Amino acid sequence: MAKRPQGTTPGKASGKDKAKTAPSGDPRNAVIDAAMARIAQDGWRRLSLADVAGDAGVPLADVLIPFPTKYDIVNAFQDRIDAQMLAAADDHAAAGDAGIGIRDRLFDLLMERFDALAPHRAAMAEIAKDSLCDPAALRFLPRMARTMTRVLAAAGVDAAGPCGLLRAKGLALVYADAFRVWLGDDGADQAKTMAALDKGLRRAETAVRFLDRIRPKQGRHEETAEASQA
Repeated sequence: MAKRPQGTTPGKASGKDKAKTAPSGDPRNAVIDAAMARIAQDGWRRLSLADVAGDAGVPLADVLIPFPTKYDIVNAFQDRIDAQMLAAADDHAAAGDAGIGIRDRLFDLLMERFDALAPHRAAMAEIAKDSLCDPAALRFLPRMARTMTRVLAAAGVDAAGPCGLLRAKGLALVYADAFRVWLGDDGADQAKTMAALDKGLRRAETAVRFLDRIRPKQGRHEETAEASQA
């Protein structure tokens, strides 16, 4: 994994040293891999599940039953990417990564995710491009919220309830901005992606601190108003 701008932890394994593909032998994984390769080749709009079955070397039923639509395949792919990201988080914790701050932890997790996505950059670019004119792509939004909730939980941030939902939405905006940069970042060190992600996380951290400062004041104003009305 690319180094965070500050506070790196010695002895951390690089995400690029980890395997990027799922274990072989699972027909679902074969379908996902074939679909991502086909998307990179033909684009998202022209993706055919029959072509995916042929490329994967499986009966059409092995595609259509677990994945009724192409959106289901991409959602399963994203779950697989999340699993790689969370496995990396476990590795970091085992290596003694418990002392870093929340922002650095979020940075590491999201960069691990970009590392896992790297072999599929061309397919992700096609999905991003074609989804702009695809109303059905809105079904990806709950999937992204689920990923951000997992990132927050892995970083030790409360992701439950309304406040957790707001945190997940805010983190999704940071990730989306860094993702746009990542699509065009062909540098080996991913410096542009790291800079965009770090900038977004710092802004989010500043916003959270500001809200934490004004929240108690609002509470006191409400108590004063209630007392004056009594």
